[in-house]
Amino acid sequence: MNRLLWILAFMASSLLCSAQQSAADNITTIDIDHFWEAYDSLATTTDSVGTIQRLYLDRGTEGLKQFLKARKFTAEEYVRLIRAFPKFWESIRPNTLAVEGQKQVIFDIFQRYKEIYPKFKPPKICFAIGTLRTGGTVRKDYLLIGTEIASADSTTNKDRMNIWLKSVLGQTGNITGMVAHETVHFLQSKAVLPMANAYFGHRLLMFAIREGAADFIAEKAVGYHINAHIFKYGEANEEDLWKEFEQEMLKNKLNKWLYNGANAKDRPADLGYYIGYKICEDYYSKAKDKDKALIHIIRMKNYKRFLKKSGYAEKWITPPKS
Repeated sequence: MNRLLWILAFMASSLLCSAQQSAADNITTIDIDHFWEAYDSLATTTDSVGTIQRLYLDRGTEGLKQFLKARKFTAEEYVRLIRAFPKFWESIRPNTLAVEGQKQVIFDIFQRYKEIYPKFKPPKICFAIGTLRTGGTVRKDYLLIGTEIASADSTTNKDRMNIWLKSVLGQTGNITGMVAHETVHFLQSKAVLPMANAYFGHRLLMFAIREGAADFIAEKAVGYHINAHIFKYGEANEEDLWKEFEQEMLKNKLNKWLYNGANAKDRPADLGYYIGYKICEDYYSKAKDKDKALIHIIRMKNYKRFLKKSGYAEKWITPPKS
């Protein structure tokens, strides 16, 4: 290798190392350590709530502070769940502590998003322990990951849990699936202004497409998404689900289709994710420029127009008999 090529190779390697270090610096896992310190201290205290508050919540990083604002976790809630599911917490502990060693995996995900979305700038990520209510969310410049959900796998003990938790835990693709999904929401939050016209006009359609887009783009990035567990039901009932959803999609209530967790009756929760995914899938399949289509899916602003361009609704229309 001549001197110029050697210098260029060295510079490229240095830039890559610098980018990896920068990404690693934006990933915090110390809140996980603080949680387990508080958890262990419960064995020797009579003030369980005060211990969780002092050793975990009060010591929170900026990321955990944002998580608390977003999800309103309380020390009382942690204590109740620790007492309710002791086998779960013991089984999930090694997985949560292993997240510290998975920063390279996250960096690889971000590299893939850079390929999909050229303007991509990596967010900060806070891995913390939540209260079994959320696998992840986005607030300001943070991805906030509920590691007790995101890191669950086949070894996770789900004794005494409700149907929704049993169906979700271990089904989200480890932390990579959750990071990939929430990264799309991060991009969505940077791509468009607040959508007041949709929020009070067709809120269900908007949220279903945004969640479906997060699953669809995540699948393109890492090969899977966090809601595969509801797709078996969705595929078997797609037409009926769409016709039911179509009657309600321009309304503002979400609780039948999204974020309905243990309240879902007689079918899986969160089927709005499935409907949104299928709309995005049809839009993408019709697009001539697939790269631009992925960007459009992330940056969409008009959800009614996007649905029409996808052609998804039209394929379920029964033609009149001649």
